[in-house]
Amino acid sequence: MIVNLILIFLILIVGLIFYEEAGIYSDSRYYRKRYILLICLILIFQSGLRNVAVGADTFAYYEMFEKIKLTSWKEIWNAILDYYTHGTGKDPGYMVFQKTVQVIVADYQIYLFVIALLFFSALGNFIYKNTKRLADAIFAFVLYSSLFYAFFSITGIRQTIATAATLFGFELIKKQKLIPFILLILFVSTIHKSSLIFIPFYFIAGLKNTKMIFGSTILFFPILIIFKNEINDFLKEAGGYNEYDTFESAGAFTFTLLLLIIAIVAWQRIKPSLIFNRKAKPFYNAFAMAIFFTPLTFINPNAMRVVQYFSIFLLILLPVVIQSFQLISLKMKRAIYTMAIFLLVIFSVKGNWNGEYKFYWQKMELGSNYK
Repeated sequence: MIVNLILIFLILIVGLIFYEEAGIYSDSRYYRKRYILLICLILIFQSGLRNVAVGADTFAYYEMFEKIKLTSWKEIWNAILDYYTHGTGKDPGYMVFQKTVQVIVADYQIYLFVIALLFFSALGNFIYKNTKRLADAIFAFVLYSSLFYAFFSITGIRQTIATAATLFGFELIKKQKLIPFILLILFVSTIHKSSLIFIPFYFIAGLKNTKMIFGSTILFFPILIIFKNEINDFLKEAGGYNEYDTFESAGAFTFTLLLLIIAIVAWQRIKPSLIFNRKAKPFYNAFAMAIFFTPLTFINPNAMRVVQYFSIFLLILLPVVIQSFQLISLKMKRAIYTMAIFLLVIFSVKGNWNGEYKFYWQKMELGSNYK
């Protein structure tokens, strides 16, 4: 938790330094780009220097990495063949990815840097190309550290790779490059099958009646909760997500409440938001999909993996919503930013209170899930 709070502090302090340096040019692309590059570099080091005991499955991925070293290419190709002919095994593309990286990198700690570099390159590009102001980028990184740090920075390597691909894939959606987009998602689905859920977004992202789509998702949320099992069964049948069985006491209540509060505010501000940024429709449509899939987390917490492909669009949507309050004074707008950041810090403390972080050279015991 302490490390994450230090990260948020750095994000804010570095942002203020850039503001002072930029002066009247604080909203220029040049300063925003420099800031994003620096923060991504900090996040890469934070993720890459972690102890293997940090996170829920970093050590499990370490064991997989070491096992692949002893696995021949012939055995890997046979495993791929078995997967596609007999349905045995899981996500064979990850074996190929690891073995390919090991041609250059044999050390797991450096491998963690490779994953961090891949993901934060995608995240930095995503934030840079979909924000307008330095303040938006600062807020996006604070939001990331509050909501997504615990997953993408310290665990979930396979989906971290898949999410990086979908973030790059969003740029292909904006350019309407269907074939490269499909090929990218199909490829990365061999690393994490859940990324297939991003394919329909190519057609949903550009839908024009954003207000109706977004509003309907919010209004029908209670119905989605009621029929969550039917939605889950459909996904299991259509996409093969057989691991998403029913769990007792499932449900991310705090995350869901926060998502709904943001959704209601965003819905009320949708018209001025789209006036402020005409390119924000896909942001709203993505967030609508996050709301649609959130009820699945009340069946199985692993369904959060599906939600995260779309909830990460909050990083670029929420700054647009805040900026839509154009009629209020600059002082009031800054107060809104300050209050929002304060609430995100509180949320981060609450969500990561028991989270321990140590660097790879420090001693750290493995979590109870390995005992």
